[in-house]
Amino acid sequence: MAEIFTRKFSEVSGGRFDAEYYRDEFVKLEQTIQAKTSLKLSDFIINISSGATPDKKEAWKYYTEDKKSGIPFLRVQNIKPDTTISSDFIYITKETHENMLKRSQVFENDLIITITGRLGTAAVAPKGFIGNINQHSVVIKTKNLQTSQALATFLNTSIGEKLSIRRATGGTRPALDYKALKSIPIIYNETIYHIIEKANQLALQKENKAKELLDSIDSYLLEELGIILPLRANSTLDSRIYTQKISALSGSRFDANYHQKYYRDLEKSLLSSPYPLVNLASLINNFKKGIEVGSSEYSQNKEIPFIRVSDITNNGIDFDNVQKFISASLFENLKAYKPKQNELLYSKDGTVGICLEADVSRDYIISGGILRLELKAEVDKDFLCFLLGSYMINVFANRVSIGAVIKHLNIGEFLNLKIPLPPLAIQTQIANRLKSSKFQALNLEKEAKEILNKAKIDVETLL
Repeated sequence: MAEIFTRKFSEVSGGRFDAEYYRDEFVKLEQTIQAKTSLKLSDFIINISSGATPDKKEAWKYYTEDKKSGIPFLRVQNIKPDTTISSDFIYITKETHENMLKRSQVFENDLIITITGRLGTAAVAPKGFIGNINQHSVVIKTKNLQTSQALATFLNTSIGEKLSIRRATGGTRPALDYKALKSIPIIYNETIYHIIEKANQLALQKENKAKELLDSIDSYLLEELGIILPLRANSTLDSRIYTQKISALSGSRFDANYHQKYYRDLEKSLLSSPYPLVNLASLINNFKKGIEVGSSEYSQNKEIPFIRVSDITNNGIDFDNVQKFISASLFENLKAYKPKQNELLYSKDGTVGICLEADVSRDYIISGGILRLELKAEVDKDFLCFLLGSYMINVFANRVSIGAVIKHLNIGEFLNLKIPLPPLAIQTQIANRLKSSKFQALNLEKEAKEILNKAKIDVETLL
């Protein structure tokens, strides 16, 4: 329901004339905070810089897949609201880090704040960290670690989030400029971080147990299928140099990675399975791609989720953190892109190989980077979901993808992949065991989130 209110002209300040800025919720919060503190984020900044995204058309020049020599390149999804940094990095070359992106280098104790997308989320670079950021975040040098921790903890509270959102400008893609960011009022309390730190430690224990259970899924699946994965050679120069007959290249790819010995060994390991190998296509009635609606169609009202690859994992859709939405009226015209019963969703662009069961409990549409796979009756949906999301199939899927930095799945080659197919009863038996492990893991992850949410409430109570 729309909120209608009036403001005196004398109350309209700071050059802002948009109604959102003057909502009662925001005005009252600001007044409450100003009664408690006169400090602003600018009072703690020694230096502030934003980054950039090197041209992906010249990916060979700026990016690398070598995690040892490469520098972590932080994106919005790496900045977590528990003040930590997730490790699912892409990497830039050391030369890019030291030259083109020299001003946005990140070191230990630095404060990183997102300024577009998920606004105002803050994290602290851990000990020994060296990285860089894109244009959707800023890196701030503060006096010391304790200062960065206290600031990050405050900014990640619901109070800090609302203060950031109020200062954002822009229609379909709200953003915080330097002036707006620096103006955020800060209730400074170094002790609040210790509440979050303790919660992070407890949550991490739960998350580690959950990870063990999820990691065991692949092992059990391969064991039941009678497959032993080949060992991968160490990444030495000798191991990366190999020859291939021209006859083997005829009608095939000419990039060296596609013809690595490890892939051939992996194909041979499939033959050790006692079950027949079938083309993936033989198990699929139909497949459909999602749609790209364009940034001009995004809605600020958070009506219908527009699900992108960054919103999905093998465990499901992260509806709580979806960043893009479309209007209900547009959804009515795009209902054909809503996933249906008996479909799997599979990521084909960017992070290739994520597989999950379609959620049919709510309205949403999927982006063009996600496939909908409609299955035939002779395959257990859960079994195939676990298999397509496994490490083994992920390796094969990435092999048949193209693109240096942003990968794109070759759908034809993907559907021609050979997979082991036990009888339906055995598929169901395997799937039930794996679902049990996954259920336990997801419960542990839920408990971890509850621990962190309680800590945030405790922090806000202190403030």
